Amino acid sequence: MRPINWLTILAVGLAIFLPSGACAQKTSTTFDDKFSFAQHTRYAWRGNRLMTQQHPDTNELMDLKIVRAVNRILSERGFVETKDKPDFYIYYNGGGDMQISEGGQNLADSGPRTSGDPAPTYGLGNGPAMAPSTWLKVKGQIVFYIIDGISGKPVWETTYSKTFHDRDKALRNLDKEVNEIVTKSFKNFPPKSPK
Repeated sequence: MRPINWLTILAVGLAIFLPSGACAQKTSTTFDDKFSFAQHTRYAWRGNRLMTQQHPDTNELMDLKIVRAVNRILSERGFVETKDKPDFYIYYNGGGDMQISEGGQNLADSGPRTSGDPAPTYGLGNGPAMAPSTWLKVKGQIVFYIIDGISGKPVWETTYSKTFHDRDKALRNLDKEVNEIVTKSFKNFPPKSPK
């Protein structure tokens, strides 16, 4: 008989219990390789659009946190926010798409389980109440745009997508989520300057 490999059992057990949202994120970036961010370091913000199902005050708070986080990263990389004649403008569009997924059905009470059993004296009174096993997930996406300050042409764009399986937890950890969104979106910014 072969000895049990406990390390393999542990790894399989952890894989089963890890939330499926742990890897449900993606970032993609495109840019104009002729635009030199080394020579264009002054920027200004344009109007952002954040569309969620949260209260407008929550959206406003999220917008402020996103802008501050981007400003911090750009400042650390030598970029300067200005109101006069920026080299480029930056803005974003973001939002979420809620999806409800359905699993099997669960009994909502401990009443009879077959049609031959008498109806319970509680609940609906017409046999066992069935409730679908459902869960809510939100697919969030934010797209940051940078356009040339003179021509208005797009020079850099990045899209960050993430599936949230617990919307309330994400809101409780808003600072952490915003930091992740911005850090991953600007991971490779600025792109290498053209030669």
